[in-house]
Amino acid sequence: MNHYTKIALILSICLTICFIADTVAQVSTDTPIADYIFETIEVPGVDFLEVTASNDFADYAGNTRSTDGEKTVGFTLIDGVFTTYDFPGSQNTYFYALGNNGNAAGHYKDSKGLYHGVILENGELRQYDFPGAAETHIYGISDETGALSGNIVDAAGVTHAFSGELTITFPGAINTYGDFVNAAGAVVGSYIDTDGMPHGFIRNPDGSFTTIDLPTTPNLEFLFVNTITDAGVIGFRAKAVNDILRSYILLPSGTLYEVRLPGSVITVVRNVNQDGSIIGFYDLADGRRLGFVGRPKAQPNGEGFGNIFSMHLSKGLNMLSVPLKPTVHMTARSLAVKTGATTVITFDTANQAFLAWTPNAPDDGFPIEGAKGYIVNLPQPRAIVFTGTEWTNQTQVPAAPIATIPHQTWAFVVSGYLEGTQAFNDYLVTVRNHRTKAVMEVRVRRKYFAAAVADLNYRSVIEHGDTLELIVSDTRGNIVSEKFNFTVNAADLTNAVLSVRLTNIGTPKQSLLLQNYPNPFNPETWIPYQLSEDGLVSISIYDATGQLVRTLPLGFQSAGFYNGRARAAYWDGRNALGERVASGIYFYQLTTPSFQQTRRLVIVK
Repeated sequence: MNHYTKIALILSICLTICFIADTVAQVSTDTPIADYIFETIEVPGVDFLEVTASNDFADYAGNTRSTDGEKTVGFTLIDGVFTTYDFPGSQNTYFYALGNNGNAAGHYKDSKGLYHGVILENGELRQYDFPGAAETHIYGISDETGALSGNIVDAAGVTHAFSGELTITFPGAINTYGDFVNAAGAVVGSYIDTDGMPHGFIRNPDGSFTTIDLPTTPNLEFLFVNTITDAGVIGFRAKAVNDILRSYILLPSGTLYEVRLPGSVITVVRNVNQDGSIIGFYDLADGRRLGFVGRPKAQPNGEGFGNIFSMHLSKGLNMLSVPLKPTVHMTARSLAVKTGATTVITFDTANQAFLAWTPNAPDDGFPIEGAKGYIVNLPQPRAIVFTGTEWTNQTQVPAAPIATIPHQTWAFVVSGYLEGTQAFNDYLVTVRNHRTKAVMEVRVRRKYFAAAVADLNYRSVIEHGDTLELIVSDTRGNIVSEKFNFTVNAADLTNAVLSVRLTNIGTPKQSLLLQNYPNPFNPETWIPYQLSEDGLVSISIYDATGQLVRTLPLGFQSAGFYNGRARAAYWDGRNALGERVASGIYFYQLTTPSFQQTRRLVIVK
């Protein structure tokens, strides 16, 4: 069973790096010490806190000791809450990856000593075994694609790296170890050559390899590459014979820095963030192991970290533009992952309508472009860091988010899926607010829809208790659903999203005869109805005395909605002899083998 311990996080700013000579032999006298300000990550009462992963929201994951001290268990430190996880029946459980959505990943050692991948989703652990692998070790998870990365052991005992469904073997290597994949698809890891020597590698997105070595240190026991940023900054650790483990930062320019936290026995860098900060853990002489965050003293621009732009997003709705062109193409999904947004909204200038995307969409949504505003809704305030290059051929707009009125829901999305066996592509969902009479319309794609409304003057567009009516029409404009009514609650306003599921599309729950239109009429009218089952259908029209005036035989009809003029029954106001009937009140009756209903209509001349 999972073991949960919840303790408030204490982040204490402690040590600033200084340039005092270390008494331990250097890996290379030419390797400068990186200039960072360190913050120690501590949890009260915990003296073993091996921080191995972080996300964009300053949350952490890693490994600690069980309460009895007998085994290693994984932990997350999210919004200051410390929680431990122990896979049932395991000897040890390890976490090495953490996504922006709070999901963690790693592996556990079973009772036979074999390793299996483990994923934490919504507070629950589940096992993951790479197809066909004898053992699975997970070290990374991609926020952009959700792909896992790490290494596997095949049936012959050979180790290979993997990323997503891809197996990676460095050419000629005895064993290949994988760790992390960046947004561009570059995978980093390590391999052992035929002479038994360790090397690091980058598997580039085009399939080629780049080797990472410490040429001045030929007597390495190991070299493990842990991380690579979108800008290509690499973090790795290595150990030479008769030396301590050391950690390094390698810039794309080839400049190498050692990372050392003063007073520590060893310093291990596990992750490099997009803003140049690093996270990991260090050991003290008294045996304690603690986590750390290291922040560069100077802005790292120009030293290979890439351009950096920081902004603070408020809780609720924000308007922002992406200040830098990302290393890889950004979409609504990747912007939502980066910001933690419940929805992303843009304005489609071609169609003069707002477009929305929500995390449950079946695709990645619209592209994110420079010099364009986007609305994002955040459940919590966030500090966001963008990296990349300057946009080209773009008219500049303010990059920082625009402050808006708190507690005003000035943008809102109604999103969901149509349930049924059809694809429903290009069906139309119409949303009407009963209070404001405002109407939103959006086309369905892959059964999904997201209708958006926004007021760029930041005035409220929705209120608690509003009733929204939804109707679905097919590609020919025929109504194919009941009228769905949903009431907006406080949680919907917080998320700026009402999530719904529309059922029985194309098949009514019950047969109904609806009011004719226009009514009163002269000289013609349309009579809508809906059928819950197939059958022969007719409509009979009677005068006020009950005398039959006309029968409209509609023949065999399939179950469905017959509402629009293209499908509804038509009456031209004439009797069975073709004569126009007099003004007055008439009754029309729908008859099927299992259903009959009568309504009133009026002719006025």
